[in-house]
Amino acid sequence: MFGRPFSILQCLGYHPAPTHVTRRWRRLTPLELMHRLPALGCVLYLPGECADTRSPPGWLLGSADLQPLLRTHWLAEVGEVTTEGPREWIECVDVRGATQARLHLLPDTDYLAWDRLLAAGEGVPAAASWRASRRFRPASARLCGFRWWPQACFKVFDACPASVVSLVGQRLAAQVALAEALPLQRVARV
Repeated sequence: MFGRPFSILQCLGYHPAPTHVTRRWRRLTPLELMHRLPALGCVLYLPGECADTRSPPGWLLGSADLQPLLRTHWLAEVGEVTTEGPREWIECVDVRGATQARLHLLPDTDYLAWDRLLAAGEGVPAAASWRASRRFRPASARLCGFRWWPQACFKVFDACPASVVSLVGQRLAAQVALAEALPLQRVARV
């Protein structure tokens, strides 16, 4: 009774192949990342815990959960095919090799801007300090877009809530948030 649970498909003899995760590494500075994120439109943003509250000179952050993006040294473009379909996301990895945040591609994301973001960085081999065994634990999950604007002698970087997200985008975001055991902020659907 308390053994390993089996799904109906496994009981019928179907055993899905383990998913294969691919990673391509890019080198991108945090400032380049902040300049390019607004073009993406709606993404699922999963920031990790960050105690560092310093911003780059001349920049202000709209909220503390954007701080992990400022620690980005590498981007890992990750792709996976699951039983629910393909998934793609970006892992923001710091200089120590620890994942700081994830940005998940949604049907509502601008795919061309996503490709331009990944083409902007310099292709590099896997980060030397990165280890596949490190487990990323996000602090929250939210559907949002990013923006920045000049104010006085500063540039302000902020995340704005996604006001409208398609039903497919909502489902995908909910699946990812559920897999990470996080609540997902609800938004209006198209």
